Amino acid sequence: MKKNLILILTFFSLLFISCEEDPIPADIETLVFGKIYDFTNDIPIVNEKIKLAEFSTQGTFAGTNYIFKGFIDSTTTDINGDYSLPFNTTGNGNKYSIQLDYKQEVHIPNLEEPIQDESIGDQEEINFEGLNLYPVDLRVIITDEITQEINMYKQFPERQIDPIPASIQNSVRRIWVDKNVVNEITFRIGSSSPFLNHIIQIPINNTTELYEYEIEISSTDFQ
Repeated sequence: MKKNLILILTFFSLLFISCEEDPIPADIETLVFGKIYDFTNDIPIVNEKIKLAEFSTQGTFAGTNYIFKGFIDSTTTDINGDYSLPFNTTGNGNKYSIQLDYKQEVHIPNLEEPIQDESIGDQEEINFEGLNLYPVDLRVIITDEITQEINMYKQFPERQIDPIPASIQNSVRRIWVDKNVVNEITFRIGSSSPFLNHIIQIPINNTTELYEYEIEISSTDFQ
């Protein structure tokens, strides 16, 4: 019985033992390049910051842990949406990825792409597809008394908008929308399920300029 207990404890101890994999040697020159493009609007995404992240890995019985070592270089896209990012390995890590910053005016579904191991010492093309979003000042007029905070959510890309405090009758929230589709906004009151929702739609307005869209809501709209 005691022997079995020791074996069980040894097994579970091994699950937590990790071994950091050897780093890639330093000063191996590699080139990553590509384009970030908005195919919906047929325009490049310019001045988008691109960062090169370095990681080391630890293999465990439970899987692989990625340990962030730091950003070792960066660049931005040019007027055509192109970028070129040469770098040298540091000797500290063994995995690399391209990461993009979140920007509310551009929707990029995947903000990180790994650099393939076999590309180290060579070159790799990594492209991103994005969607330019355009500003709308959403003016919300409450026509009666709503004594609860109103939470607001944008459908696509899905984002939470700053809530409207209780008893505020007139407020403006700047949102960023896809100008090619009807944009749905959900207003919600209640701190726990069941929530009370009211959904409005901002019609298509094929403009890239800031404009104001006004709506009126009341307590009877929520259901």
